[in-house]
Amino acid sequence: MQKCPLCSGNSVSPEGIEGEKVCSTCGLVINETYIVPKFNRWTPEWHSNWSQEEPESLKEWLTTLRTISCQLKIPRFPYQEDAAMKIRKHKSIFLKSQRFAKNKRPTIVALMHLILKGYEKIRPIKQMCQELNIESKIVQKQLWMLKTINTKKGLIKIQRKTPKDYLHEYADQITNKTETLAIAKRVIIKIQKLGGNPISIAAGSLYYASKTTKNPISKNRIGQVFQISPRTVDTNERKIRNLITISANKKSTFSPIAL
Repeated sequence: MQKCPLCSGNSVSPEGIEGEKVCSTCGLVINETYIVPKFNRWTPEWHSNWSQEEPESLKEWLTTLRTISCQLKIPRFPYQEDAAMKIRKHKSIFLKSQRFAKNKRPTIVALMHLILKGYEKIRPIKQMCQELNIESKIVQKQLWMLKTINTKKGLIKIQRKTPKDYLHEYADQITNKTETLAIAKRVIIKIQKLGGNPISIAAGSLYYASKTTKNPISKNRIGQVFQISPRTVDTNERKIRNLITISANKKSTFSPIAL
């Protein structure tokens, strides 16, 4: 144990407020003691936090984000923090636009929908609106505006997957019939340029192919694996069937087997 330079008594540590060594006999503080830096020097940066010096409008946006994320049980990291970072980075859009400022909650829902989509986490807008008691039409409008801005300024990087990607990802969980999978893939190649939800297109194509090859797969099973409703599977299959019928009338060589 270290001796006190004044009275030769024992120095003990920690005793002082800053963890300095103090003599147990005379109370002398040993000033040469190294003081460990405070923990706040290593505090991580959380974009959803704010300081008192920041604008009130920014605080309102971040408060709304945190509230909605909590209500929807969306984890703080990475989704909430990613959304907060976008709000901070594009303050000129969120803080100055009256269209967004007047509808903070719907805008945050639309933003979180895009953020989650970027991480390939599907949260339907209707479902989120029901949980929050928000009108879905307003959210859809805000979503359209965010997508428009995103196209121009790259607000959010969205990982886009094609119908073929979804077919490869999910179809193997349902069937191993080579003929069925081959026809589903050909259908996708033929119709994907027409646009539409890539998951729904992949599911509808697989359902169509299963009927064509007489290897029936229920729409309930496809919907369960592709994480969409059986009704959506059935609707897309009928659309695909109609497109193929129209195309077959124009080109006699176009048939399900010769896709």
